[in-house]
Amino acid sequence: MLFQGRLCALVGTTSRLSAVTLRTAASEIRPSAFMGLRANARASPAMAFIQLRNLHSVKFSRSLEFFSSTSDLPLPKHTFQLGPAYAEQGRPMTLLFCWLMSKEKHIRKYAELYNNLGFDVLKVRITPYDLLRPTKGTQLVVEQVLQFLHANPSQNPLLIHGFSVGGYVFTELLVKIENDFKKHSPILNRMVGQIWDSPVDLEGIPFGTSRAVTNNVTIQKSIQKYLEWYLKVRYNTATIHYERASIKMHQNYAGAPGLFFISRNDPVSTPEMVSNVYSKWEEKGHEVFVKCWDKSRHVSHYRLYQKEYEDHVIAFLERIRLIEPARHRASM
Repeated sequence: MLFQGRLCALVGTTSRLSAVTLRTAASEIRPSAFMGLRANARASPAMAFIQLRNLHSVKFSRSLEFFSSTSDLPLPKHTFQLGPAYAEQGRPMTLLFCWLMSKEKHIRKYAELYNNLGFDVLKVRITPYDLLRPTKGTQLVVEQVLQFLHANPSQNPLLIHGFSVGGYVFTELLVKIENDFKKHSPILNRMVGQIWDSPVDLEGIPFGTSRAVTNNVTIQKSIQKYLEWYLKVRYNTATIHYERASIKMHQNYAGAPGLFFISRNDPVSTPEMVSNVYSKWEEKGHEVFVKCWDKSRHVSHYRLYQKEYEDHVIAFLERIRLIEPARHRASM
């Protein structure tokens, strides 16, 4: 099996230290990149230093919602520009690319996690219609994302955190950046890290979309067959856009290190599909970390393994210097 030779990142806790060891091949062990998380007998190492904050939000459109602990927010639908408090202080921001048919209560948990870490969050969410009609749906959504980012340069640096089909949405953003690189390159330079939870590539769209829309097995099969047909007959209006976007993910056009959350029993985001992406990143010298569970549902890793998930997210943020190492925090 593919992952028998590649051990996923595991968090091992001693009385004083939590560390992650990553193995890229059966005989190759990379030095731990996730050092510095102190264990706490009464709390998760990840949550031991998190400051709980009030969460405020504002919707700019049906697809974009902004979350922050700062209440100086603009009225929606008037402008993408945030209040003066943001321009003055500047804050890191997470671009949260949601999975299809995601529920508000689930997405809010991720917004709260990042908010408590001192990040603002821009939630980006598409509908099945947006997915199936890229030029009239997803591409218009990512154009709004670009407008928001240009209007708020102080939201810097940027962390990408995407789920399932959210990977496609992000790569449509990258396609637009490449198509007008002179205008959008400053946004690309603000991206410093990527976290991918159950990402789905082009071949997984029919299977994944059908299961996101309904739990009825009979209807799922019908939708899957229709989408497989759709990708063939709508090649010039839909599939070609998925292919162009997929290339950007395989290239790691963003150029930032990545953390991948996957599971061996996920039929939508299979280990083989995901490793086909991050192995290319590694070949180009990009830093990659992987956490693979034996049993975990698609885009449900945080719900099932909250402590572990938070440990890995925070260790990754330490690695890319978006938050201070635990040892420095402990000495303050």
